[in-house]
Amino acid sequence: MSNDKLQFILDRQSIRETLLRHCTYFDEGNIAGLDEVWAPDCRRDDGPGRGAPIIGRDELKKRLTVAVAKFNWTHHQLGDSFIEINGDTATTLSFVVCWHEMLDGEKCWGSARYYDELQRDGDRWVITLRRMVMTGAEGAIATHGGAWLERRVPKLESQ
Repeated sequence: MSNDKLQFILDRQSIRETLLRHCTYFDEGNIAGLDEVWAPDCRRDDGPGRGAPIIGRDELKKRLTVAVAKFNWTHHQLGDSFIEINGDTATTLSFVVCWHEMLDGEKCWGSARYYDELQRDGDRWVITLRRMVMTGAEGAIATHGGAWLERRVPKLESQ
């Protein structure tokens, strides 16, 4: 195996671990842990109705602190990810399903796609941009706004 192929495999695994760490830290309420996965000058945009786009890791941590405080429990399950690496930068598309228990005990779920950009930071990868696009929701999450996937529904011949 060539060094380039081996480096690609190592980078891909490191990127995947960065994405998983974000889910883990959020679910644990470990806001300080986000320093490991987000670049200092990161950006995040969850779409309309979810607050303005966020610029900077400190602002992101403030927003996520408020978000975590709205739930008794959360669980984010990261599914498959498409990962494209170009030198010291990468783009990913990850599928995520999340479950939440609100402070009043209501349970709700959502599904989304994370469109991320990452950059190499020494021997690890950090997220520089995340755009979240919702693909489904039930319960309180369904009313939180955000960007929704534009779905093209094919017309059946009988229509």
